[in-house]
Amino acid sequence: MVKKIYRVGMIGVGMQGLCHARSYMHNPYTEVVAGSDTDPDNLDLFTQSFGVPGYSSYEEMLDKEEIDIIAPVLPVRANPDAIVAAARAGVKAIFCEKPLTASLEDADRVVSECRSQGVYFYGGHTIRNYPQLWKAREIIEAGEIGEIQSINLYDGNGQGGCHWMSVVQMFAWDADVDWVVGWVAGDPFSEFEGDKYTEQKGDSGVREIGGYIRFDNGIECFSQYGTTKMGIEVMCSRGMFAFDWSNFRMWKAKDGLDGRYMDDLEEIEGLFPDVDTFDDIGHFDENGWAIPENRLNNTVQWIVDSLETGVKPRCSGEDLLKSLEICIALRESHRRGHTQVKLPLDDRSLKLMPDTARWMNKKDLNSKEWYDALIARQREPV
Repeated sequence: MVKKIYRVGMIGVGMQGLCHARSYMHNPYTEVVAGSDTDPDNLDLFTQSFGVPGYSSYEEMLDKEEIDIIAPVLPVRANPDAIVAAARAGVKAIFCEKPLTASLEDADRVVSECRSQGVYFYGGHTIRNYPQLWKAREIIEAGEIGEIQSINLYDGNGQGGCHWMSVVQMFAWDADVDWVVGWVAGDPFSEFEGDKYTEQKGDSGVREIGGYIRFDNGIECFSQYGTTKMGIEVMCSRGMFAFDWSNFRMWKAKDGLDGRYMDDLEEIEGLFPDVDTFDDIGHFDENGWAIPENRLNNTVQWIVDSLETGVKPRCSGEDLLKSLEICIALRESHRRGHTQVKLPLDDRSLKLMPDTARWMNKKDLNSKEWYDALIARQREPV
């Protein structure tokens, strides 16, 4: 039985930081004890809302506060230094928002630091954290629909593959990738995910990424973009599992049939709870703040579970590093004429910059009025 209450320190308490902080406050085994932000307006709102100390630098907070869990919710460019500082300060767990960083070199640095310090490193508020996906994996692992043979992904792999590529990995049993052949929409020689800011600078950017991925255990993934479909299909020897952001469904071959044809399959009913992708949006707690998504609340609970039982993070920093490397390797393949690219990549200076609004401070890119309006939407209308 969980008895300890884990002390949480927030690094970055803007719009998303406030949402993360509320998720910790809703969990009975975590409490927010401090926060830091270089923006005084953000910090004032946070300290007034949570009644805890606020610091203008995370270094001061780490020095003065006793913290078990650090939660960096920052522009991506600030993530590496904050993660390393937190790991060296002796915290027990870090939950950093996605994507971790842009370069393989920086991603290597933060993953290595957390591993050497024995810190549980959770990576991102991602769909890999849905409990339904882990239930599906357990069912497949038990052999109920046969062995996984291939995976079909219908997505452009934005944010360095944080969402869907990390799900591909979990259904490939988190094996290492042997090689890839890839293609991109947009400019394969760009280092940026295309957005309106890169276009203003004359760089169309990498719009979408796809290709063929061969894991070293023999499982293969066909990653496609620009189709009418969305989500993932896990093809097994006696059935299949599919998820499309809204529905989790599984089919099994009928008795005496091998599942080769559609009529050989029957859907297994009642396996998964109702979809909770956006169930809490538009609902507010007793203090008037929007209730965080169930996916985020589940992730916070899994951090507690890791600290209590030693279970591996459902979506770790290492998982996001692998996703980023796969996406960069697919882009490298396109650059080299769609030739086979082996992993791991030797050149760790390679990078894939996330969209500018994630790399930089959104308030700086737009305006204080625009940003204040976003935060106001987190409060119950009066």
